[in-house]
Amino acid sequence: MPLGPPTAATKFQPPTPVMSWVERKRLTAVLAAGGNKRLALLHGPAGYGKSTLAAQWVAELADDNFVIAWFSLDKDDNNTIWFMSHLIESLLKAGTELDPQLLQLLQERPDDAEKYVVPSIINALAESRRPTVIALDDWHRILDPRARAVLERLLDEGPESLRFVITSRTRNGLPLGRLRVRDQLVEVDATSLRFDHRESWQLLVGINRLELTNDDIDSLLESTDGWAAALQLTSLSLRGQSDVSGIVQKISGRHQAIGEYLAENVLDTLEPEVLDFLLSTSVTERTCADLASTLSGVRRGQAMLEKVQARDLFLQPLDVDGSWYRYHHLFVEYLRKRLERDEPDRVAELHRKAAHWYAEHNHTSEAVDHALAAGDIEFAVDVVESDAMLKVEHSQMSTLLAMVEKLPPARVGPRPRLQMAIAWANCLLHFPIESRTALEQAEILLGPDSALGTEDQEELRLEALVVRRCLEMYADQIVLTNDLRVLVLESTKPLRPWIVSVAANIATYAELQKGSFAAAMATQDAARVAHDQTSGPFSEVYGHCFAGLAAFAQLDIDTAQRHLEAALELGRRSAGRQSHAAKLAGGLLGQLLYLRGAFGEAEKLLVEAQELGAHAGVADFMMATYSTLARLQALRGDVEGSTQTIEAGEQIAAALDLPRLSTRLMADRANLGLPWQDDGRTAFSYPHITDAVDDSRELATLASMLLSGQPGNASTTAALAAKLLAQRREHGNKDEILHARLALAEALQAAGHQEEAEAEFKDVLTICHGLDLPMVLVERRQNCRELLRSLSGAVESGAWVPRNAAAIHAFIGRILDLGKLFGQDSSGAITWAKESMEPATTALVPGRRDAPMLSEREREILIMVDRGLSNREIAQSLYIGINTVKWYLKSLFVTFGVSNRQQCVDAARELQLLDQ
Repeated sequence: MPLGPPTAATKFQPPTPVMSWVERKRLTAVLAAGGNKRLALLHGPAGYGKSTLAAQWVAELADDNFVIAWFSLDKDDNNTIWFMSHLIESLLKAGTELDPQLLQLLQERPDDAEKYVVPSIINALAESRRPTVIALDDWHRILDPRARAVLERLLDEGPESLRFVITSRTRNGLPLGRLRVRDQLVEVDATSLRFDHRESWQLLVGINRLELTNDDIDSLLESTDGWAAALQLTSLSLRGQSDVSGIVQKISGRHQAIGEYLAENVLDTLEPEVLDFLLSTSVTERTCADLASTLSGVRRGQAMLEKVQARDLFLQPLDVDGSWYRYHHLFVEYLRKRLERDEPDRVAELHRKAAHWYAEHNHTSEAVDHALAAGDIEFAVDVVESDAMLKVEHSQMSTLLAMVEKLPPARVGPRPRLQMAIAWANCLLHFPIESRTALEQAEILLGPDSALGTEDQEELRLEALVVRRCLEMYADQIVLTNDLRVLVLESTKPLRPWIVSVAANIATYAELQKGSFAAAMATQDAARVAHDQTSGPFSEVYGHCFAGLAAFAQLDIDTAQRHLEAALELGRRSAGRQSHAAKLAGGLLGQLLYLRGAFGEAEKLLVEAQELGAHAGVADFMMATYSTLARLQALRGDVEGSTQTIEAGEQIAAALDLPRLSTRLMADRANLGLPWQDDGRTAFSYPHITDAVDDSRELATLASMLLSGQPGNASTTAALAAKLLAQRREHGNKDEILHARLALAEALQAAGHQEEAEAEFKDVLTICHGLDLPMVLVERRQNCRELLRSLSGAVESGAWVPRNAAAIHAFIGRILDLGKLFGQDSSGAITWAKESMEPATTALVPGRRDAPMLSEREREILIMVDRGLSNREIAQSLYIGINTVKWYLKSLFVTFGVSNRQQCVDAARELQLLDQ
């Protein structure tokens, strides 16, 4: 499934000469004199040879081992998402080591994708160290402010190895002032682009073999003002003429007037079948043999294209195979004017033929454009509607909405199926107002006057119910009714798998909030067939995630991990590493891996999940991501980063009105010793929200009391902990019960009830050992560590002989070893105490040349240090806190046995760690 509008590979190839080019050595010398300046701007009116000069210049750069990413812009690129999509494609085709999954991110973050995509491009190009040129042909087509801002940021912040060659008819949309002040701009304008005498001679005499004198050439230069397109048209006009000099003297005028005159002169000399072929094939931006045959009625389209090319009729090949061609944009304008003047009745029919050809070959954007040009609006809407839900199921929501924007709203309105697809797209992109508007429009169209049959209408009504429930789920407004189960899941009538799959996920989520975890697992088991039959991964990934949450709540950790790993693998395989689906699963898996002590992989997954922001699915997904990442950052001593993570989550909770998320983060603040405040809100419409908010408030109060350590509060603290445990047992979430029992043990120990505390703690310890969840105990307070030491001594003395005593004792040792990495600040909050959370890297000692194993994050930071980035710049590029960067650098200093950044980089380079 394409990630954007289908594009010919020729879009990413510079133009090639039909016979030979006029060498513009004087201008490539100007560009070469610019050295390594960031931008070479070639600007001037149409037909001045900008693209040809750019192609010659990048060919020279390619000979100097530059990576060339060519991008020919067209009108569809005046859209931020498609512009970035095609920019990424051009870089990938050039062989850069860019992550191709960035394409998927564009589909799922249409409102702010550049926030993540542009830094990824910059970092990838910086790390490759290969000099790279991005060539943008016809930049004047881009008027969209966001697309212009993308280029501006690349120009301002790109690595030193990145350069741009841009052709444009104007100088607009570029930060030329800043580039000029920094001496990073070289310009070639219309005056410079004009052909001089030598270049004109090469074109007219050397290439086209015309018998012209120097005076004739000077006369043509004066009459055409050195305009390349006019000179080429002149050469075609003069072929076969006996009195060449006489004709030259008659040519006068400037630019458009002389161009039209010369073009008419050329067209009038053509055989009727050739002229008809040119006019017929002029309606499309590009053409190939089959498309040309469809438009012209000529059976041998390829032969005719090659004939036109051989006669130098401004037909340019766009690939080495000669499969795709396009006319010079100035010449095609003349052809279209001639067609509209001489055969106006044919224009709409040609556009109609083009629309149907493009639709049959899955080029939706071009099909829509030509259908609209033909006035066949119904067909344009049909094309978009035909694969609208396929795009939704493949997470191509942004592409669908961009296609819809091309259509007249009045003609989209009466299409219930298309409106339903629009509702889905906006729902999944978290645009609830737009989704409900489309949904209401679809429902209005269902009734006695509808063109749809009874069964189709019934299915659409059920689908509308599923969309509404999905919107409620994203808003954390779970309606605990059985309507979806009765009407959809238990329906005896065949329904589209997508409808059943999503309905099952919503029902599962409702069961999770009711505490019916076994029922949630059963619903997912029953939905497996529907999940498998959907065409895209989105719904199935959600199913695995919800099954993982249900298993986790029952402390079936291995099953939870299998589901979450399956969701992550499915999301990455089907939609890409950067996809919305993969990041949703990654946040939940990151939480589980963190609790099992796999900090490096957990952090990576959590940071990627955090990039989703307000698009991060349901509230439970956000709680897992923001809460776990904040705790991990705090444990590393990155209090600033932890606070920023919590604040980011709180902003989302406020914007989306998610009380469960806001109060969960409030409890995290309390637990980490950060300032917290309860908003006191009590009126909630949904029981699961009321229960969760009450639970988080009590947890925050309990954490503050335990951190205070005041003896007078000990009994009250223990009573509150016992109350919290009783409430959680009623709900039945075993994971929450485990944490409540641990809090009770700590409270009892603080109150001096050592025997009761140890009895409670032994069960918790045994469960955590059996499930391999060391971090449940590692991240707790001093009371927990005292209980661990007490029980460790009891095992050693034989006072406590648990089953698997040796394994339990080793597990306690592992927790205490990890605990040595942590301490408490003056407020009692847990803080980072040593340089490394993952003692996998081995410090180098004098004389030892073994290369340590670095994590991917350590290597990323090393590369950025080598590039000269500051700690703050590294933090901004990687979306982590500045203290996290400092922590990593301290760890690397220890690893390499050095004391500063430069020594660290030198040591890494000596061991060839930066070249891997």
